[in-house]
Amino acid sequence: MPDTIGPVPFWLVKAVALALGAAFGSFANVLIHRQPLGESIVRPGSRCPGCGAAIRWYDNVPLLSYVLLLGRCRSCKTTISLRYPLVELCLAVLSLACLYLALARIGAPAALGGLAALWFFPFSFCFLLVVVTFIDLEHWRIPPVFTGTGTALAVASALTLGQLSGVGIWESLVGAALGALPIVILIEAWLRLAKREAMGYGDVMLLGMVGATLGYRSLPFVFLASSVQGLLVSVPFLLLGGKAVPPWERPEAGVEAGPPEPRRLRQAPVPFGPFIALAAIEWLFFGDVLWAALMP
Repeated sequence: MPDTIGPVPFWLVKAVALALGAAFGSFANVLIHRQPLGESIVRPGSRCPGCGAAIRWYDNVPLLSYVLLLGRCRSCKTTISLRYPLVELCLAVLSLACLYLALARIGAPAALGGLAALWFFPFSFCFLLVVVTFIDLEHWRIPPVFTGTGTALAVASALTLGQLSGVGIWESLVGAALGALPIVILIEAWLRLAKREAMGYGDVMLLGMVGATLGYRSLPFVFLASSVQGLLVSVPFLLLGGKAVPPWERPEAGVEAGPPEPRRLRQAPVPFGPFIALAAIEWLFFGDVLWAALMP
């Protein structure tokens, strides 16, 4: 690793990457909470969901404020969800990882401006994956505004950076098509054969974004890894008595509370977006190693 990036010490570049990641994590929390509810992401400012008190700037420092407040609102002592620091920590770590990825792609010596451009696009991809993961976990849907934005950024990255982005423009466009079309066919075929949905169209757009960003070579791994990891998590969870209840079946959605409708294991619904996102991040950072292992 270099000692400096241009005139800037490398330790300072890493610190800035971590701080930017945590700050964007704070913004991601706003999107995760407000966008599915149709609320403005600008106004009002950050408020406690318990008492509605405005959160002061010094209580809104990513990660640090949660620790200093012991995970509680200063005004009403309502417990703050662990999701908030978790998202901030995830994006801080992913931001640093994207910095190292950018450095590996550009090589040394690296200019600060070029390194920033090569950091921006993969970090934007990670940011959107984290946002859709937590929205899908809570609301069981993936808003197209995020996947559409991610696909557009992927194409822009391929056009402006070319192979330095890891994916050329044709590989990006073919990846978007091959990521989405097979799943559309699967959904429609399963709907006609089994009379129920296998996946949602939010997953289709998410896979299109993944294919556009990572290229078509990534798709076999993403399909396989997301399916296997989904089974490894969901099957034990359901066998041990866990209940994945869709939002439309919850009491707050207007459904009377009562014993859950019995389902066979293969009929139990599970949000699939988080497992697609996990497999995509694995390929983003370890794709070269995985490709060499799969195609010796």
